[in-house]
Amino acid sequence: MSEQRLNEKQFELLLEELRRVGDELEAMRRRLTVLEAIPPAVNELARLSSALEALAYAAIGREGPRVRRRA
Repeated sequence: MSEQRLNEKQFELLLEELRRVGDELEAMRRRLTVLEAIPPAVNELARLSSALEALAYAAIGREGPRVRRRA
């Protein structure tokens, strides 16, 4: 009977550890899902930045702005 109790306790400990591993894997999956959305957002921001730059240059005309540099 003692050996059976030991086996049951080992099984319960192993089961609990597997549950913790499963929970951690689920958390990692959720984080990965969020991270996968970042590159498309970065690309869209780069395109938006280029478009805003083009609009700014269009607004000031053919010549670029005349900026005096500080000495």
